[in-house]
Amino acid sequence: MRKIAIIISIIVLITIDLISKWFFQSHFEDIPYSPLLGDIFGVQLSYNTGVAFSFPIPSLALKILTVFLIAIICIYFIRTEYPKKSKLLDIGYTFILAGALSHAYERIIKGYVVDFFSLKYFAIFNFADIIITIGALLLFVYYFFYDRTNAKLKSK
Repeated sequence: MRKIAIIISIIVLITIDLISKWFFQSHFEDIPYSPLLGDIFGVQLSYNTGVAFSFPIPSLALKILTVFLIAIICIYFIRTEYPKKSKLLDIGYTFILAGALSHAYERIIKGYVVDFFSLKYFAIFNFADIIITIGALLLFVYYFFYDRTNAKLKSK
């Protein structure tokens, strides 16, 4: 049942990401910046041809390879960590994998990723970036707090 829930969650998250990108492309294509919270946070359409944080990678094949490598690593960890039956691990890896697969799909189809949320002095990002970040934070919490606490309890 957990495997089915993970697969369905990945499909739903990818769908939300792609629909949100379609929506913002359809409604904000000709608008340079639309504030949501003054100048701090708003909508600004951007086409990211780099990888994480717009880090430039010269060839499309290398970009796709990078994203698939991240996805493969997540799948590996999902399979090896699966017996732990932790919701934090399930959600964390599911979020990272869904975001990576959505980005890979866009890079293969379009050659770029659509970003639309703009945070002043930081970056322009999208839904997939948000779930990847949340997934990474959940894994951080698990491995640096929960897992260590359990290891200490087992050693006593």
